Amino acid sequence: MNVLKLQKKYPQFKQDDIFGLTDAFRKLDTDDRGWVDEATAIKSATNSERQPYDVVRQALKEVELDSSRHVELDDYVDLISRLRESSPAQQRMSAGPQRSRGFSNAAGGSGEDGGVQSHPSGPSHGSKPSHGGGGRITVGGATGGSQHTINQDELSAFTSHINAVLAGDADVGHLLPFPLDTFEMFDACKDGLVLAKLINDSEPDTIDERVLNRVGKKIKQLNAFHMTENNNIVIESAKGIGCSVVNIGAGDIIEVREHLILGLIWQIIRRGLLGKIDIRLHPELYRLLEDGETLEQFLRLPAEQILLRWFNYHLKNAGWHR
Repeated sequence: MNVLKLQKKYPQFKQDDIFGLTDAFRKLDTDDRGWVDEATAIKSATNSERQPYDVVRQALKEVELDSSRHVELDDYVDLISRLRESSPAQQRMSAGPQRSRGFSNAAGGSGEDGGVQSHPSGPSHGSKPSHGGGGRITVGGATGGSQHTINQDELSAFTSHINAVLAGDADVGHLLPFPLDTFEMFDACKDGLVLAKLINDSEPDTIDERVLNRVGKKIKQLNAFHMTENNNIVIESAKGIGCSVVNIGAGDIIEVREHLILGLIWQIIRRGLLGKIDIRLHPELYRLLEDGETLEQFLRLPAEQILLRWFNYHLKNAGWHR
């Protein structure tokens, strides 16, 4: 699309502005493909417009990209237009860690899905964020009438865990650390590599990483087919280590359905952490034996019960009266 057509479509921009945006886009499109990926567009707009990551991320969701999710010049100008049209008040409402599709001031609860609670609602205006409260984020579901609440503290904790265990990884280490107060971690999960690496951290050698699609000599950039293959491996492998994957498919991960990804991450992390509650790894666990209890009886206890006993043991030793 030439400059004149762009200026006619976006009359709010002067011709010099259009030239500037076109030049900025061409600098991003180093391979002269006519498009850039979403991550590149978000990073560029975050820097040039001095907007928070999640504000730019949300604005890009409102841009009508084609099925390839490639950001072309017209899309990039549309993105910048949306960011510049936002009033200061709207920006303040969108700023901060509690933002995503269909935000609202709603309460939720923790559970097996790791700080994610589903609840029915009225029609969800998925592209119109509003500021949440109480350390919780409400995101729109797959249908217009569903919403899901995410606990902000747990999101930060899981992101911090990923930053710690995957630091230095040959394939995803360059993406780290993920900010604890944005949704950048979710976007990085869409190609399946971060989730696959997390599974192998929790349960070593679950996935033969040689079968994963990644950028290299043969693959210059992962497409939807590559991502689908990776995410199918992730889902099957997560199921294999005991995670519940009934309501999640490869498409949900590629489409970055935050509540489903967070629920899966929580189960993977939980599996890994509880798997380390082993007297062979921590022989000091013998101190948790109760009067008359044998080591054999103790070892038959579920990991969750041993963890609870460990917690109460330290509370008692600290003189904490419950």
